[in-house]
Amino acid sequence: MTHISARRIKGRTLAAFIGLAAAAATVSGAGLASASTTGSAASSGTEHFNLMTTQPSASRYVVIASGLFTAGGIDVSGNTTDLVKLPGGSFKIHHGANVHIIKQQFNPKTCLATFKGEAAFTVSGGTGKYKRISGKGTAIISATEIAARTKAGACNMNANPAVLEQTITATAKVKL
Repeated sequence: MTHISARRIKGRTLAAFIGLAAAAATVSGAGLASASTTGSAASSGTEHFNLMTTQPSASRYVVIASGLFTAGGIDVSGNTTDLVKLPGGSFKIHHGANVHIIKQQFNPKTCLATFKGEAAFTVSGGTGKYKRISGKGTAIISATEIAARTKAGACNMNANPAVLEQTITATAKVKL
C-alpha cells in the first residue's frame, strides 16, 4: 500500500489502498514478533482484520486478526492479492482493484489529503493452521496524509508525503 495522493487514488496506488489485507510499523521489516493464536472448536465464523501503516511506500503492513482465530503478523501487499503471514501459517487475500470511494478530499493550502473507501475481498490459499481457510468480506480503507512541499512552498503530490497514516478495518465470514 502506498500513500493517498488525490491524483494517485485512481491510479496505481488504488490497489495498494485495497491491499487489505492489508498496515506497517513493522518490527525490523519482519512484522509483529509476538502473536498468539487461540484454539477454537468453531470451524466457521466472523473474522476481523485490522491493518495499519505509517510508511508512504510500504509493501508490508502490521495485521491483527481476531474472531474465529486471534493472531498478529504482517500483510505483504500485492497488486490484486496480498499474503498474510501469521504464526503457524499464511493465507492470501484477493482484493482486485474495485474500490468504492466514499470520501476523498485535498486541501491545497495545508497539503492535507484524506481518503475513505470500501472494497470487497476473498480469503483462500492457506498454509499450516490456515490450510483450509476460505471466505469473503468487506474492508474500509482510511488514509490521511500531509503532502511534502516544494522549495517554493507548494504541495508536492509527486513526492512521498511528510506524514501518513493509513488503516484498514475488514470483516469476513470465514471457514477453517
